[in-house]
Amino acid sequence: MSEQVQLIPIEQIFVVNPRYRDPKKFAVIVQNIKNVGLKVPIQVSRRPASETDTFKYDLICGQGRMEAFKALGHKEIPAEVKDLSRQELLICSLVENIARRYPKPMDLIREIERLKTLGNSVPQISKKLDVSDNLVRGYLSLKNSGEERLLEAAVMGKIPLWVAVDIANTDTLETQRELLKAYEEKQIDYKSLRAYP
Repeated sequence: MSEQVQLIPIEQIFVVNPRYRDPKKFAVIVQNIKNVGLKVPIQVSRRPASETDTFKYDLICGQGRMEAFKALGHKEIPAEVKDLSRQELLICSLVENIARRYPKPMDLIREIERLKTLGNSVPQISKKLDVSDNLVRGYLSLKNSGEERLLEAAVMGKIPLWVAVDIANTDTLETQRELLKAYEEKQIDYKSLRAYP
């Protein structure tokens, strides 16, 4: 399996395992590439000569980066070019897509705790997990202040972790209970919760 990084035409890349991308997240990828450039090349596999028509490569990973590059007007993109069998290509592409999914709240919580135990700072943890400093700080605050019912609601998936953090930042225990109940009963949404004094 040989591999090398080279500049290849975007139009020659076939997306084997396409996935939907949230427009807001995609806008962040585009802006990041515009500001700092492409930090990691995409990965492609050369198609066998018998299969090359318009497409000469199959995408392994980097769909978002490739689409962002195209949106910025680039015709070519740096790519790590590999020679994979069809089976290896499909497995690699599937593994990449699974690995990119956002973690479940409990997985995120375990990883925050693990990294904190290893001595990582809040900014280091947030960078490693690709979440905001406020989310990490908020979770640790929930944990340290014993906000068990909010933490449990987040872990059980009843409310997002960042909602639990925002509720925990309100003045009194009574206010927290009221906001948690109102959120769970869909009487308020995240936007109105953020606007709460």
